[in-house]
Amino acid sequence: MANTSKLIWLLVLTLLVAGTLSGVAWYNKRAGTLTEAVVVYPEPRPLKPMALTDANGQPFTEQRLREHWSLVFVGYTYCPDICPTTLSDLARIYPELKQLSDKTQVVFISADPGRDTPERLKAYTAHFNPEFIAATAGHAQLMPAVQQLGLIYGVHERGDQDYLVDHSASIALVNPNGELHASFRPVFDEGSGMPLVDGQLLLQDLERIIARWRG
Repeated sequence: MANTSKLIWLLVLTLLVAGTLSGVAWYNKRAGTLTEAVVVYPEPRPLKPMALTDANGQPFTEQRLREHWSLVFVGYTYCPDICPTTLSDLARIYPELKQLSDKTQVVFISADPGRDTPERLKAYTAHFNPEFIAATAGHAQLMPAVQQLGLIYGVHERGDQDYLVDHSASIALVNPNGELHASFRPVFDEGSGMPLVDGQLLLQDLERIIARWRG
């Protein structure tokens, strides 16, 4: 794969479920109707403060995730495969996501602040859906923000403007209390070999998660 190897994905999956695997298995078995494509945390994880900047040049903090069901994906605009495919799929199912809850929002966090200017981020996400939110920050602020969402990235410097960014393909779900609630996990597409989240399974699981939500 061009930017996310199977080794990277296995590492990401390990980080996502470390210390919670037995609890997650118990929860999903008890829930009964959730698919294996989602990891729901038995205890949602409160988010620590984050200091990013959105595509309009405005602060993007953890408070922007409260009062919403936030689907958060990390990537970068120069990504040749996983990012455009995932964002296209989210754009395709976006009307159905809004039907599940009008508080649903899609947040794209760029792991490439050196090249992804606010103007570029705004144009990029608007290509898929003008309602999609984009944000980034310097790596000192970005890395801890991404990691607490159960996501990961790594930059491979190959030149001034010619480099790739490895990143997780999962989509984090933050609940209206501003807590990490679940992670939608990708499967390897047989045709392309890319790890991609299945949009239909995401819809199915999100509907059931929201239905069980007690706040």
